[in-house]
Amino acid sequence: MDVSNAFLHGDLQEDIYMKWPPGFENTNNNHVLKLNRTLYGLKQAPRAWNARIDSALRRLSFVACQSDRCLYHLINGNFKTYLLIYVDDLIIASNDNNVLNHVKHELQLEFNMKDLGSLHNFLGIKIERNSNGMILSQKTYINRILARFGMADCKPTKTPMETGYSPSATSSPSIIGHKPYRELIGCLMHLMLATRPDIGFAVTFHSRFQSSATEENWTSAKRILRYLRGSIDFGLHFPKDCDVVLTAYADSDWANDTSRKSTSGFLIQIFGAAVSWSSRKQSITALSSTEAEFVALASAVAETVWIIGLLREISIDPGIPIVFEDNQGCIKNIQKWEQKRLKHVDIKYNFVRDFVNNNTIQVKYLSSELQIADIFTKSLCGVKFQKFCNMLGITL
Repeated sequence: MDVSNAFLHGDLQEDIYMKWPPGFENTNNNHVLKLNRTLYGLKQAPRAWNARIDSALRRLSFVACQSDRCLYHLINGNFKTYLLIYVDDLIIASNDNNVLNHVKHELQLEFNMKDLGSLHNFLGIKIERNSNGMILSQKTYINRILARFGMADCKPTKTPMETGYSPSATSSPSIIGHKPYRELIGCLMHLMLATRPDIGFAVTFHSRFQSSATEENWTSAKRILRYLRGSIDFGLHFPKDCDVVLTAYADSDWANDTSRKSTSGFLIQIFGAAVSWSSRKQSITALSSTEAEFVALASAVAETVWIIGLLREISIDPGIPIVFEDNQGCIKNIQKWEQKRLKHVDIKYNFVRDFVNNNTIQVKYLSSELQIADIFTKSLCGVKFQKFCNMLGITL
């Protein structure tokens, strides 16, 4: 559903006056116009529109999720209806066609809306359905950024980053201001967050040089485009008819940066599909691999707990999710606190133990060979990279 002129529907909560617009005759220069409704460009307009649509949905008995105020749910026994808002675009999903049609009818009575039918595109993401489930992809967007940076006909590569790549220590002049390095990183970041977790580490690694990127950094960053050129048809697979299983994977690469700070990575899957992932340089300098893993685990647990809350709000019970970790020392310190070894670690990371003790989550060991989150902590060789891409759900 698409709302036409959404920002014109907002109700003002204060008196706002404006000058006469060009083309209107004003016989008295002392006269001004008082706004009755919001206008595009008015700073109050977005909030006023949100309040208006929120009020309309509440009258239809929808409830806004506390975990995500843009997600609404209407649940009556086994019948469930979900509604997601992104500014003036709405997605409605329901297992009750009568409720679905009623909601669309009532909203169209209040707002000028277009019913765009079944969901095929949303925010530049293409949604394709097949017998195995659903695939989310962004081929059009990739083509656009390839053309934007002059790489439409580049030679493809099989990985987004050279294995074990580290920029040379030589001091080279910065290209910032001469080449669109920051623009490239921004474009890739959008793609990585939406449908392509496989470029997660490569993008976040190259984002570390946005203040002083060199020609070497620029060449290496363009390799990500070459990889996208060869995997342009790939998308994120959401399998059909999977059980409600929430699983997380956490990993780190200890002291792999020149600053000797470690890199954290995590992946969270629900219904067999990747829904959240992260690759990030840690803010502290870990004194051991166990400490680095503990910090990475904390990030994964924080996101997992948020997803648990969101699922329960919409009447989906994920049970007790498992967070997989490949560091035995980290797991032992959660199960049996060894104060001498990790007493210096900031208290904010120790909440993991609380969630384990109250059975909110479980932390279990997983072999490094099966640790999918490894793809978010370092650049991998082609065989291992492809293996983890398949496990991520990156497919044609």
